[in-house]
Amino acid sequence: MHEMLAVRWHGRRDLRLEDIPEPQVKPGFIKIKVKACGICGTDLNEYLNGPIFIPTERPHPLTGRTAPVTIGHEFAGEVVEIGEGVKGFEVGDRVAIFPVIHCGECYFCRRGMENLCVNFGVTGLSEDGGFAEYALVRPYQAYKIPESVSFEEAALVEPLSVGVRAVKKAGLLPGDSVVIIGAGPIGLSVLLVARASGAGKVIVVEPSRVRRKKALELGADIAIDPSGRSTEEVVDEIVGETELGADVSFECVGLNETFKTAVESIRKGGRAVILGVFKCLTSFNAKGLVVGEKSIVGSVSHSADDFCRGISLIASGRVDVGPMITSRVGLEEIIERGFEELAKNREGHVKILAVGK
Repeated sequence: MHEMLAVRWHGRRDLRLEDIPEPQVKPGFIKIKVKACGICGTDLNEYLNGPIFIPTERPHPLTGRTAPVTIGHEFAGEVVEIGEGVKGFEVGDRVAIFPVIHCGECYFCRRGMENLCVNFGVTGLSEDGGFAEYALVRPYQAYKIPESVSFEEAALVEPLSVGVRAVKKAGLLPGDSVVIIGAGPIGLSVLLVARASGAGKVIVVEPSRVRRKKALELGADIAIDPSGRSTEEVVDEIVGETELGADVSFECVGLNETFKTAVESIRKGGRAVILGVFKCLTSFNAKGLVVGEKSIVGSVSHSADDFCRGISLIASGRVDVGPMITSRVGLEEIIERGFEELAKNREGHVKILAVGK
């Protein structure tokens, strides 16, 4: 049996580059040669603070897996082998991977809300993923990409589709003013999709100089540094730039103060979409929410529809995700020059990719 390199999560601060058996294709699956895989904030959080989503004691209900697992859920590659019973694919097909694993039978799955599946799982967290030479995926997870879309761009369809979902949830209209709190990969994905959807003035709030610069490069009109300033001061600046407050805000951080900024910086009747993953309880001015008839909505992950739209945005040239990539390294270097680099210098990067040979 052939072996391959893979990055395995064994526990908090315990990622290992290992030689493991190359996966053998099985009925109902497709074998992918991974060409590019990005480090997501979720991956980094699992490395630094996990286990969070990776099952360690109770096996995942759909995959039956517990740690150790091969991490990585933002990836793309080439079909090299097709399992029995799989139709619609040929060896050589170029594909982006929709990493959501869903049961297809629960209330939410039957209504097209795979991201809310009661047994929700993710390839690269709930089972082996993309930081490896090869990976197995289900047919519904593999989306063909045109030759005009590179494997690196295809690996970024996943975070981009999170932005697609958030903008859809916002009900963004052409000309709407937008404030985005946080300019990491998700915040920048929201920015790209909002711009492509006809947003008016776009304001980004981000403490990192590198990420503020990147936001301006990708189409933001104003980039605010909140460092050393109160929430009230930041909100006042946003309101001043938008007259009455933004039409829509997107919270992409997950902190009490950024939640408050998202809610208080929108006008009366405005919409705040919350994407950040919170580790704390939040408080805000509920009276202002009521008398201002403001709306707050959550947005998590993405659906298959969002993923398809993400591919279309890149393929059509309406969105350029390339500038989000700040570093490319080989798989054998991804722990030290990827995960450790982000742990030490997160503010200096947006997206680090492991690229295949």
